[in-house]
Amino acid sequence: HLKNYKRGDSLLVVGSPFGILSPFHFFNSISVGAVANCLPPGAVRSSLLMADIHCLPGMEGAPVFDKNSCLVGMLMKPLRQRGSNIQVQLVITWDGICTAWSRNKLQLIEQVSNELLDDKSADSKMMESCSMDNHRRFASNSANDLNQYSIPPSLREAISSVVLVTVGDTTWASGILLNKNGLVLTNAHLLEPWRFGRTSTLGLQHKTTSLAGEYLHEGQNKLLQSQHCKMFNEDAVKHEVSFFNLGPKREKRISVRLDDGEKQTWYTASVVFISKGPLDVALLQMEKAAIEFCAIRPEFVCPTSGSSIYVVGHGLLGPRSGLSSSLSSGVVSKVVQIPSAQHSHLPSNVQTYNMDLPVMLQTTAAVHPGASGGVIVNSHGRMVGLITSNAKHGSGSTIPRLNFSIPCKSLEMVFKYAANGDYTILEQLDKPNELLSSVWALAQAPSSLPFLSSPPGKNGEGKVSEFSKFLANQPEGLKSISDLEAFLGHKIPSKI
Repeated sequence: HLKNYKRGDSLLVVGSPFGILSPFHFFNSISVGAVANCLPPGAVRSSLLMADIHCLPGMEGAPVFDKNSCLVGMLMKPLRQRGSNIQVQLVITWDGICTAWSRNKLQLIEQVSNELLDDKSADSKMMESCSMDNHRRFASNSANDLNQYSIPPSLREAISSVVLVTVGDTTWASGILLNKNGLVLTNAHLLEPWRFGRTSTLGLQHKTTSLAGEYLHEGQNKLLQSQHCKMFNEDAVKHEVSFFNLGPKREKRISVRLDDGEKQTWYTASVVFISKGPLDVALLQMEKAAIEFCAIRPEFVCPTSGSSIYVVGHGLLGPRSGLSSSLSSGVVSKVVQIPSAQHSHLPSNVQTYNMDLPVMLQTTAAVHPGASGGVIVNSHGRMVGLITSNAKHGSGSTIPRLNFSIPCKSLEMVFKYAANGDYTILEQLDKPNELLSSVWALAQAPSSLPFLSSPPGKNGEGKVSEFSKFLANQPEGLKSISDLEAFLGHKIPSKI
């Protein structure tokens, strides 16, 4: 089936992971997901798709279908990032397969196939017909179930509100258009990375999701190489003057790329605001823009745990790839809340102890380096959060599907500034907040707030410390059959 695929289009894979080990258990297993991106960028028809879908080893070569049961292409070996456990599923489209074959070879294959069909007996043809009917029925039923994963049209508008932000020639991240005049919301760590990279008492560490150190290696045919920012400073956010307003780094150029279909336009941008408070936010202004931009629509009612969400950002592959933003889907796994009395951004007339304020979202969507400043949207295409960071093991490996975002409710002051331009509103974001800082450092609540502190455990240690020990002792994965046998040989308790 030849088609021009778009980000968010539903995909269904039918494959047999570990099938040779136990076909009874794994034959024709189904995985469902969506198109994350299309390659090559700007092509009329894509020959390669990046897929936001979970597939197990052994499913390579499996057919991939769309929601209408039409063949999209074939699942390939995933693209893996060197030195980490990050991987991206790839699908070679049927259009790409056909292009790879010459016309003469296709004609030869058709001719041989027709000759073989003529030699078949009537019984053999009848059996083949029944088999094909069963396969069509199977694919059709699966596609009916796939319709629930269809991407709403409103998401297309949200995708157009996400931009690519570069700082100098070495760093990139994502951003969100807040108004038609080109005001862009992104993360402060993109501009002042030394202030973040907090280490948690949970044994987890924040890994900011912008990419730094991008360069072309002259000795390797100018292949794009990239390095992750590694930052290990204090948990508390420092309050100091931005390098972009004063100091020797001010000459770094900030650029913003807007993607409008196949057209990509670059704009120069200037820093409007970098938060000195606990929230990892910054504002940029696109300059010399002669058009009205498509602004994101916020949703200030926080999503509940289990709600479907989509993540849009420029993860993994940077500006030199020419790719537009990628899409990933998942659910809200956790909403972290604090008493609104402890949040300095809230108006003073609110009855503080009768409500909780969402200050962090955790999702199961895949967030990769470079997606900082990207958007989390709900099924109606409205923004519910700003992506800030991933979690990573103590060993340094990133956990793509454990990520952290700032809910729109905590960004109300930013949206008010985008609407009326009153800079004094942003000053409230600079206020220090001990509880909010501890939340974003993945630390225990301050001792001054006993209602949020973990109860003491054995030898005076809290439950957080126990979890820290557990996580630090966990292997990154089972890398061989011997590892699996050793793991299964241990007694596993029935209670968590």
